Amino acid sequence: MDPAQPENKLLRNVSNVSAKGSFLERRLSILTTSRSTNEPSDQIRGPLGLNLLHEPSDPIVDFIFVHGLRGGSRKTWSASDDPAHFWPREWLPTDPRFKHVRIHSYGYNADWAEKKGSVLNIHDFGRGLLGDIHTSPYIRNSPGVSLFNVIKKACILAKHDPNLNELASRFHSIYFLATPHRGADSAQLLNRILKASVAFNAKDYVNDLIPNSGAIQAINDDFRHIVHGLQLWSFYETVKTNMGVSQGLIVEKDSATLGLPEERVQLLNADHRHVCKFKDASDNNYLSLRNAFILTIDQIEKKWLALSRDGFNDTMRTLASYLGQNDMPDNDLSNLLDRQMEGTCEWFTSDAEFKIWRAGVEKVPKLLWLSGKPATGKSTLAAHVVRQIRDSNLGCSYFFFKHGDRSKSSVASMLRSFAYQMASMNPQIRAEIASMHDNGTSIDADDERTLWRSAFISRIFRTDFHRPYFWVIDALDECGDFSCFLPMLAKIDKSIPLQVFVTSRPSSVIQTLLLQEKLPALAKEVTAESSSGDIRSVLEANTRFLPIDDPTACQRLIARILDKSNGCFLWASLVLKELETTHSEQQIQEVLDSVPSEMDNLYTRILQNMAMVPRNQKLAQTILRWTVCAVRPLTVEELKKAIWLDLEEVVPRLERTVESVCGHLIHVDRQSRVQLVHETVRAFLIKDDLASEFAVNRIREHSRVTDVCLQYLCSDEMRSSRFRRHGSATRAAKRSAFAHYACVHFSEHVIRSSSSNDNQVIALDTFFRNNVLTWVEIVAQGGNLYFLTQTAKNLKAYMERRAKYRSPLGHQIHVVNSWINDLIHVVTTFGRSLLLSPSSIHFLIPPVCPRNSIIYQQYREYPRCLEVVGRAELDWDDRLSCITFSECKALAVACRDSRFVVGLSNGHVVLYHTSTCQEAGQLIHGNDAVRFLEFGSTNALLASAGRQNLVVWDIGAGTRLWATTITHRLLTLGFNEDDTILMATTIANYTSFWAVGNGQELEKLFVSDVDEDASDTYQRPPTHAQICGELNLLAVGYRQRPINMWDLEDRAFIGQFHRSAPDVYPGPLLVAMAFNPNPDMNLIASSYADGDLVTFDPWSQRQHAITEANAQVLAASSDGATLATGDGSGTIQVYDFETLRLLYRSTAYDVDIRAIVFASSNIRFFDVRGYHCNVWEPSAIVRQTDPGDVYSEHCSEGVIPDVEVIESKSWDDTQLTTAMVAIGVDTFFCGKEDGVIVVYDSKTGQHTQELYSHGTNTAILLLEWNSSQSLLASSDRSSRFQVRKILRTSSGTWVAERLLLDQSAEQAIRQILLRPDGRMLLVSTLNTDHVWDIEGRQRVNCTSSSRHSWRWVDCSSSTQKLLRIADGDIKCFDWLTLDECAFPDLFRVTLRDCDYPPIASLLATASGSATTAICAYFREPPGSQSQTRLRLWSSLSARDLQHQSAEYLANFDVIAQEVKAVIGFYKMLLLFLDQNGWVCSLNADNKSKEKVYTRHFFVPYSWHCSGELIFAVTSKGSVALARKDGIAVFHRGLDFEECILVKDKEISRPPRPVSQWRSPVLENHIDSPQRAHYWDRE
Repeated sequence: MDPAQPENKLLRNVSNVSAKGSFLERRLSILTTSRSTNEPSDQIRGPLGLNLLHEPSDPIVDFIFVHGLRGGSRKTWSASDDPAHFWPREWLPTDPRFKHVRIHSYGYNADWAEKKGSVLNIHDFGRGLLGDIHTSPYIRNSPGVSLFNVIKKACILAKHDPNLNELASRFHSIYFLATPHRGADSAQLLNRILKASVAFNAKDYVNDLIPNSGAIQAINDDFRHIVHGLQLWSFYETVKTNMGVSQGLIVEKDSATLGLPEERVQLLNADHRHVCKFKDASDNNYLSLRNAFILTIDQIEKKWLALSRDGFNDTMRTLASYLGQNDMPDNDLSNLLDRQMEGTCEWFTSDAEFKIWRAGVEKVPKLLWLSGKPATGKSTLAAHVVRQIRDSNLGCSYFFFKHGDRSKSSVASMLRSFAYQMASMNPQIRAEIASMHDNGTSIDADDERTLWRSAFISRIFRTDFHRPYFWVIDALDECGDFSCFLPMLAKIDKSIPLQVFVTSRPSSVIQTLLLQEKLPALAKEVTAESSSGDIRSVLEANTRFLPIDDPTACQRLIARILDKSNGCFLWASLVLKELETTHSEQQIQEVLDSVPSEMDNLYTRILQNMAMVPRNQKLAQTILRWTVCAVRPLTVEELKKAIWLDLEEVVPRLERTVESVCGHLIHVDRQSRVQLVHETVRAFLIKDDLASEFAVNRIREHSRVTDVCLQYLCSDEMRSSRFRRHGSATRAAKRSAFAHYACVHFSEHVIRSSSSNDNQVIALDTFFRNNVLTWVEIVAQGGNLYFLTQTAKNLKAYMERRAKYRSPLGHQIHVVNSWINDLIHVVTTFGRSLLLSPSSIHFLIPPVCPRNSIIYQQYREYPRCLEVVGRAELDWDDRLSCITFSECKALAVACRDSRFVVGLSNGHVVLYHTSTCQEAGQLIHGNDAVRFLEFGSTNALLASAGRQNLVVWDIGAGTRLWATTITHRLLTLGFNEDDTILMATTIANYTSFWAVGNGQELEKLFVSDVDEDASDTYQRPPTHAQICGELNLLAVGYRQRPINMWDLEDRAFIGQFHRSAPDVYPGPLLVAMAFNPNPDMNLIASSYADGDLVTFDPWSQRQHAITEANAQVLAASSDGATLATGDGSGTIQVYDFETLRLLYRSTAYDVDIRAIVFASSNIRFFDVRGYHCNVWEPSAIVRQTDPGDVYSEHCSEGVIPDVEVIESKSWDDTQLTTAMVAIGVDTFFCGKEDGVIVVYDSKTGQHTQELYSHGTNTAILLLEWNSSQSLLASSDRSSRFQVRKILRTSSGTWVAERLLLDQSAEQAIRQILLRPDGRMLLVSTLNTDHVWDIEGRQRVNCTSSSRHSWRWVDCSSSTQKLLRIADGDIKCFDWLTLDECAFPDLFRVTLRDCDYPPIASLLATASGSATTAICAYFREPPGSQSQTRLRLWSSLSARDLQHQSAEYLANFDVIAQEVKAVIGFYKMLLLFLDQNGWVCSLNADNKSKEKVYTRHFFVPYSWHCSGELIFAVTSKGSVALARKDGIAVFHRGLDFEECILVKDKEISRPPRPVSQWRSPVLENHIDSPQRAHYWDRE
């Protein structure tokens, strides 16, 4: 590709090019001088290199504009020096068709008028352009690139360079604008002038443009061969260029076109200077070029969408479920825009202040607040603003608050919607939100503060915003908790280009908040005068339907309506509806004379007219009841079913009936949703003093709606068969449209109805005794268990409130309360499994619930249900897990989002996943014990500190950012809100501030004790300190002195809190402190040695509440609702932070609690004590905090419920089961922690007898059974091992007949293995392997080897050979000598991607009817990026060994990532536990299903979340798991089958989560498992 011809052609009358140099210099000087006065500066010419002009939020196409000779990256494309004429930057970005186009310009130095010489040629220009494109971070992953006036040489170089082939393949189109492909005569003349000139030097690139030059011919020949697949557009000039004394075409048509088949040729009605310069966007030449661009854009976008649509849609579906986005805001926007008349609302967006705000001008407030009276068109104005912003290709998210819709009436709902909308438009934000989902970061749907911190402050606002982004928020005053939103806006970094538009009614509260938060805002108001023009437009468009012909009379009518409307659109609309029923001008006048001008009076008149039609009265009342009381707008079909259940009336054409029956107070929108015409209708109908038969008494009507919902939930339509045979797809009954609403929202009506209604409790009892499991399944199928928890919260609050009316005794009350408790535990305990398989609630979940739970009692005899025996739980265990550290103490704990960390006394920090409690890696802090841990606003930053060192970590990368030495002991540690500063207070009375980025100490704040009366300070060392980064506050406590409060933002002393009287000294001894992180509460808790727990306001230092707690450790939940305390005796108490009402108490073993921290869910919390970290999730703290509406009776009138007290015994005081082996069909031998081997009956799971003991009170770690000789080998922690002969008597009792071998190893024993004939025992230790002759009771061989991990296994029916896996390789050895034997290559497994040796490996054998298989499983360390492997081979026979061959059965590497632990074989099924806790199987006989596995049943999370997993399988397929001091046996579990298909995955790396999805053009997409449904094998 050649650069464009110079913009000025030399005078043609210069004939003697060989004349004196002085003459040529004069002519050239005249030419350049004549231009000098108008020559733009370097700024106007534009910068060199590749320059980004516009970055859309979601780019798909890149356009690169490249100028010609003596042009510029800006000058060439501008008709004048006015920046508005730079059309690639100013016009294209605002064109809706360029929504996904990223725009660049490229500049290079090709000014032939420069006096200094240049050695650059076309090759150099092409190479420079290509290099900039290749290294551009923007273009690197673009699906399509379009080039303008780009040197063809760049394409040729890209095609010929193997390293740039991928880039070349993305070149889609090239546009040539009057480009001299065959050279230009003017170039030849110019070249001769430059050569002859003394002042000006020759330029190689000018020489390249001479017609038929070697460079031109070579480029054209090469380009012809690489042009396949490129779209070529050549535009040629048709107007002669004025060159002073002559005119002519600078580039002739034949030179401006290539003559290639792929080329599209088009003329431009312009001269050479103006083929790419336009006065405005209506220029025909500009439109021709724009339309050609659009063809290219459409082709690239169509191809890209075809390849990526499925992946994008899958990602957005995942995020919609994650963020709880069921009802998209697009529906509200489209409904408003449909009602907007063309030309209306322009008065607002054409306002000068609005334009300045929209432009994001510096020093102009980023918040624009539009207020107006009700029904004055504010929502339509907001929708118009959204459309105008989006039509300009600017990013815009919007939210329309609606008081009557629970999903649209909270700040949390708005933030979740904004996060979803921004993710849909911006790939960076999409990846950030998806990473939250992939990392297991939980989102509380009602916790706006945590959502704001974790999603916006920590992620969204840290992405790159190249252009302003807009939030449009309508009806902020209809949000119940809007007061918390404005403080959030005030804290947004000013560098973030976020513009916020808010509408509301006039509000003094909003005004006060703006002043308090120092949040500048542009305030605008909708007045009657400003909206009158829009109302007139609406009236003029609709009066044609009225019986009036005279235009003058029509204008008088419009004027009168306009005058009476007082700027209210709704009033005008309702009056028009009534006027449409008139038939004469006289009737029109009667209506106008009688209709009141106030809205309430108008509503009263409408209700009176409705009452005049008695036959419609009940129907109207029912419609109003459901429309006003519904938690969200009902669809027409839902309302039809509700009316049938409520009235037993069928209304076939409800969408036509509803408006006429209800006086046009209700309408049906485009989505067939039945809604009130305005929120003022709701406010009017629920008035307590409304005297009308259509008045809506909320308590009464919610009670009626509750009855109807429960009637449906108890109906046969919700009933399920207890004898199901097939999967959920087959079982699903056809249910009405009302099913979803009733299932999801019935409890919202329960909590708003009367507590004295006994019928509701009876209906709840009936529902819970019959259809509750089907209800749970339906809710789980929706992918969001929030509604189960919310139902439990609502019913719990309802039953507590009801206690003031009725005794809390009786069977029905017990059933309801029991199910409330069980629902909470089912979600917390089985939530992951329930989402994976909703139908598991019928057959798999009840059997594993505690025996006293009502779900177990009601459904324990469900036909052909899973049977679980042996477990001892009677009640739900609030302690989900206990992580034990055997050799060091746990001193600190921190949690943020999906990670929690534990600091140990050995200087290690252990990372865990919050949801699964699985270890994710370790950090080495140093030699000193880790006593402080603090996460940043996300879990990517972590600070750890001990007595000596302070370290800051990047958890995502697993790297240490920086470290510093601590000179004085720390008291507290914390990040500021945006993670830029780390703060720490020491006993030296200093608070230090470090820059998080580089560890530089920024300053120190002196915080000594203050004597407020004497205005003096004391130099005593503090004993306690607490930092709150969210509030920028510091609390410092001194021995028996008041607590000092400091403002960290202003570095100023605030005041002191005196526990006792201010003049009383000494005061009580301070023990602990904890801030409430919720700024709306302004509280801090402090506990004292006298047992008191106190809360006070940190700003006023006034005491708020007090109780006795004896707390030594305090922790607040992130939402500020809950306060947890721990004491020296191991007791945990949980309080309501604001009132200090005790909610829960757990008394555990007598160990001092060191620290407590809450998870982001605000329900789960962790404590560290001794050598343990406990994970708690008590149901008692699951509370209804925001009903979304006023209770029918205030909760304060209710009876305070009794505190739930849980006695939790330590896991240390039981003799844990430490080893297990299955014996035949019905028996398990288990080793205990005290050295005893006991017998368990598989049928009951109970201990039946003691077999024998090692007598050392040392845990049995390994058991090995030889069925042919009835031998049992056992080894214990002291490295002692025994072999005994075991017999079974005729009565079924087992007897340890005689001791055959009793020895000890010098090192810890890792494995024992009996030879198949029972004559030899292999004892394997860390570095040695010993072979013992059992009969001779002597060691016959010993070998040494260096290995990290290994496993021995029998490999054939021969008794001479065995296999060993060590560090990724499998080898064959002789049983007696342990010499290595010849071995088939098919067994060799090398972990090429393994950075570390596998920490666990296992070989197992299985015998099927026709085949014997060997399984090799390699598992990598936590946090390692290496690949887990799972392979199967046929077992070796003597013939195999002789011929050195083995049959390779299957490669299950694709599935290996799903494996948490291998259980063993049942026949030819390899059983394993997957990462979600499900027992699954692979069929070793079926080689064709290497990507298919079967899911059977799940093991409760708390049973497998920590410690070593010990499984055994009987010959009948029963699976046993060692659990605490016993075992749990699962019978009939393998009868349940669910086929899981895992599609192709790249084995070189772990499966990528949603956040790392890329278009298939760039990277192979990894599909998630496909879920089938359960089938009962019988």
